[in-house]
Amino acid sequence: AGQRARPCARRAAAGAAAVSAALNAAARQAGCFALVGAAAAATHFAALVLLVRAGLAPQWGNVGAFAVAFAVSFAGHYRFTFRLSRADANAGARGRWLASLWRWLASSLCGFALNHALFLAGLRLLGPAAYQAAWLAATALVTLATFALGKFWAFSHETHHPQRG
Repeated sequence: AGQRARPCARRAAAGAAAVSAALNAAARQAGCFALVGAAAAATHFAALVLLVRAGLAPQWGNVGAFAVAFAVSFAGHYRFTFRLSRADANAGARGRWLASLWRWLASSLCGFALNHALFLAGLRLLGPAAYQAAWLAATALVTLATFALGKFWAFSHETHHPQRG
């Protein structure tokens, strides 16, 4: 019985190590998402404030600020948050950045559409002078949906490697 228990113990230890590695990878990815997202959000917010101070209406400043922040968001998420494994990069998957760019743009536009609708509702409710608070509230509500679209679609390894029949 002792001989049979050892392989089971080794399999259990290997399983526990795999679970631990998966949790560490998920924590690293969530941390990267938060840091890149914070950098993109700070860029968006700063651009929004600058555009409004330059005389643009808040609703149009938000559109311009989105365009600036998108570049920060894509570059950071592609390079850090959802980066390919070394094996995937060596297999040529790195050259598929354009597909990720288009999917992230689609994901971001969906997130921005929801963000902008909530932002406009906040402007109507609170008034244009409260555009900063309206933007912060809208952005907080949209963040989780954007993460899910990025993880499971825009930067998904499965969408980089279509099945061949």
